[in-house]
Amino acid sequence: MDIIEELGTLAIASRMKRLAELIFKQAVNVYKTHNIDFEPKWFPLFYLLSQKENIGIMEAAEYLHISHPAVIQFAKELEKKGWVSAEKSPDDARRRTLCLTEKGKAFLPQLQEIWHNIKTVNEQLIAQEPHNLMVSVAAFEQYFMTDDYMKHYQAYLNSKVQP
Repeated sequence: MDIIEELGTLAIASRMKRLAELIFKQAVNVYKTHNIDFEPKWFPLFYLLSQKENIGIMEAAEYLHISHPAVIQFAKELEKKGWVSAEKSPDDARRRTLCLTEKGKAFLPQLQEIWHNIKTVNEQLIAQEPHNLMVSVAAFEQYFMTDDYMKHYQAYLNSKVQP
């Protein structure tokens, strides 16, 4: 019995969270296979820092569409590993900028190879399905990144009101 599956679209958030947890668990196993102590939750920030030499915490949050506190948390964890450094901005003492350390830059090629492998396997799995999962996820994600979902919900409620 799978209550979340039985609930269908009512439990879409729970089902997506469960799927994300399963994907993260497999990603942990991938890194362990390579004897790497790297958490999948760090991937977006680490990758962003590999593309941008220096980036502010707020700017990183905007790029990644995650909260400012989440960026701070991940940055602190990556700092403890010695892969990221956070410095006060010379222009604004309230602003902290993040960048990969030399240790982080040296670690990057090993991660890039693993990321390439993960991407290839993911593409192979998605290609086996009759529907393009990435297109569907992107479309659904848009409803929640904007106010579109609430507009749809309000329109539904308004349509139910019969004078």
